[in-house]
Order: sequence, then structure tokens, then C-alpha cells
Amino acid sequence: MSDERAPNGTIHALDPSSPSVRAEYARYLDLDLLGKILARNFLVNRLGYAHSSVDIPLGRYGDAKAKYPIPGQFKKDLCDCRVQTEEGGVSVEIKCARINIANRSLGQTSENWAFQGLLRTPGKVEKKYDIMIAVGIRQLGLEDDRYWSHLQATRRYLQSQNVRCEMDAWPHEVLFLSLCSFFVVPRVRVKSNYFRVTINSLHNSTYAAYQAWGYDDQRCQDVWCHALNQLH
Repeated sequence: MSDERAPNGTIHALDPSSPSVRAEYARYLDLDLLGKILARNFLVNRLGYAHSSVDIPLGRYGDAKAKYPIPGQFKKDLCDCRVQTEEGGVSVEIKCARINIANRSLGQTSENWAFQGLLRTPGKVEKKYDIMIAVGIRQLGLEDDRYWSHLQATRRYLQSQNVRCEMDAWPHEVLFLSLCSFFVVPRVRVKSNYFRVTINSLHNSTYAAYQAWGYDDQRCQDVWCHALNQLH
């Protein structure tokens, strides 16, 4: 497979508006995989768990070894992630969303995150887990021609608030968390199979008490502890 190279031998970014190939690669990841990377980043770098305490199968439908332990038999995967805490194992459902603008054709401009499949699979099977981590990323979908300028504006705003933010950060790096919001909700508090939240009015969200920005260490720890306390 050939690639298009600049005269100096470097590979061009797929999007001419991209500030760098590195920034571009970090944002073209499938949301399922991106969410898992960000969840691990959150659990390790904000909550302080060791990597060995966070088990996240990378396959969309789990790891084959766990699903098929014996030839001819099928074992259903329990969750997207399992965290070994001081109180024991905690199963986690992971969701991830980029910014969506609902009813854009009608002139709407409100930016929001939409999460679905929180309680049931597409086949209507009830999901069993302890805590949901839903990650909202402050970036538009790639179909929006304002993608990079919007991201630049977000970076400038965060920096004006003394929050470090770099567009070249990889999802596994701490700085990427500055672009993320985390909803950490016990399964028993998840009210429906779907929820949408407007970014500019997070304080009015049904899950406001469970929300933390990825750059706020203390708040991240507080919402996690709040969720854990509701499991007992």
C-alpha cells in the first residue's frame, strides 16, 4: 500500500487542516477503543490505581480466551472493565462520545454528548455491571468543518482558565484528560438506556452529581468514591 509523502519524506496528514499527524491519529480512533483508553487513563492517573488493578479487554466483544474457555462452550463477558479496589472487584461499563449537535438541520447549535446502550444491549439483554463511566470529549465529529478550529478555541479557553491542554496529547497521556468530562454513575442510578447532556448546562443534568472534568483531580476522586459508596 503506497502513501503520499512530502518532499522531505514525512507522511502528510489526512486532513490538511490538522496541526500535525500526531494530533490527527489521536482523534481518529474508534470510540469504543478510545473510551477504554481514556477510562484506563482516568482510573490510573486520576484515581491512582495500578495498571495491574485495571483489566480492560480491548476487543469490542471481549477477549476470546475469556469468552471461549472450553471448546464448544461460551461464557458471556461480564463487563468492559474490572477494577480491583480495596473493597473488592468492581465491574465497569464504559461509554464514550464526541460532541453532537442535535437537530442541526432545524438551526440548532447546542453542543451535547449522547450516550446509549446504558442498560441493555441491542438484543434487549440487560447489562450487569456496578458502575458506568461515560466519557464526553470536547471535540466535534470529523464531519464538521470547524473540527480543528473548535478544538483550538477549546484549548485557548482552557489555558485561559489555567488548565493545561495540548492538541498533540495522546489519549493515554494525562493532558488528554483536560478535554474530557467523566460521568461516574452506579448502575442502580442509571435511569434510562439513553441520555443526552448539553455541555453548557451540565449543572442541570440528571447526572450532575456524578460529573467531573478530567483536569480536576479532587472532583474525579470524589465522584468515584461517591459511586463506590452506593454499591454497599
